[in-house]
Amino acid sequence: MSVYTNDVLIEGVRRDDVLAWLSEPRNHRAIVDSAWDGLRETGTGCFELDVKSRPRPRVLSYVFDRLDEEHGGRRIHVALSGRHINGKLHYSLRTMKPSTNTLVTLHVDLDGNGYLLLAAEALGLRERLDAGFRKMTENIKAQVLAARVL
Repeated sequence: MSVYTNDVLIEGVRRDDVLAWLSEPRNHRAIVDSAWDGLRETGTGCFELDVKSRPRPRVLSYVFDRLDEEHGGRRIHVALSGRHINGKLHYSLRTMKPSTNTLVTLHVDLDGNGYLLLAAEALGLRERLDAGFRKMTENIKAQVLAARVL
């Protein structure tokens, strides 16, 4: 199993407002846009992401799943899948001081064909996924702040 985590602090926006934005599947295009080497929208909140890496390019499926408010915090769940890769992505939201600041954590757990996934990560897949997930958190911040201005 491989784990990826990225955080972004969105200042001046309350957690519930960020959660409302992330809960809308149509907003997820703005999250994945420009984070990957290409993308195709296959439905509302559903995308095929092109990931260029060695030893060969991959297509990663990103499917908005659900809002989860059961644990006192706030989470948005996304399913990930691809050749020799299955995983879960979730966005966790926490209120930071002052209460108008929100910390968004993108957390990914990938399961793969054991050694095949480890070998692909060693050949550059890990760096490419790190960069893509980091760009996604940057996109969330930019888009939430832009939506707040409107």
